[in-house]
Amino acid sequence: MREYRVRVSDRFLETATLAAVEAYSHGDGRKKRKEIETLGLVWGHCRTRAEETVIFLDRLAVSLSAEREAGSVMPNAGAISLMAEVMERLAPDQLLLGDFHSHPYRDLAEVQMIKGYEFSDGDFDAFLADDAIWDRTNNAPVMVVATVCRLGRVHESGGDHIRNNVWWFDVGQFRFWLNVCVGFLDEAGKRRHTGNKRSCVWLDLNSRFFNDSGDRVEA
Repeated sequence: MREYRVRVSDRFLETATLAAVEAYSHGDGRKKRKEIETLGLVWGHCRTRAEETVIFLDRLAVSLSAEREAGSVMPNAGAISLMAEVMERLAPDQLLLGDFHSHPYRDLAEVQMIKGYEFSDGDFDAFLADDAIWDRTNNAPVMVVATVCRLGRVHESGGDHIRNNVWWFDVGQFRFWLNVCVGFLDEAGKRRHTGNKRSCVWLDLNSRFFNDSGDRVEA
């Protein structure tokens, strides 16, 4: 199977983190439940060499028209087309690579109990059925999820891999996990993905974050 190396720009990481933590802490500003998911589109560059594909996640645009709930987020198909066509004109050097969404959880125990940093079965079903994303990415889309929870205690940390395709880091009293999967067509032309475990995706993310013990941000 082909290997995938995924690199992430500072700009992408910052936008993904801000989108996930705002949706977690403040929802959409109208609903009683704060912790909701959010969604966006990913742009960047891709290069294939020998048996490895290198993917650079450069930019993320959060979709304001997506229907966001605590356990799901539904994209607006019209918004996907609109943003893709606008970006073709604003930044023709950028390729639409796929989509991004977040997973909000109450606390660390809940994430660890159900492995909330993994993609759900529903995530994979929606990903494989998303004709708009597959068609616009030449049948090689990327799906990114940022999981977030609130920590009870804040300890000194720097972040690290827990799997090839999953990286965790802390910002203040929040913990984040970034997980990446890549779609591809098998020999029969059927849509497949690299999955959650034993993934052939290497998330190459040297953390820029160092969290001090007791550090908290206002939320």
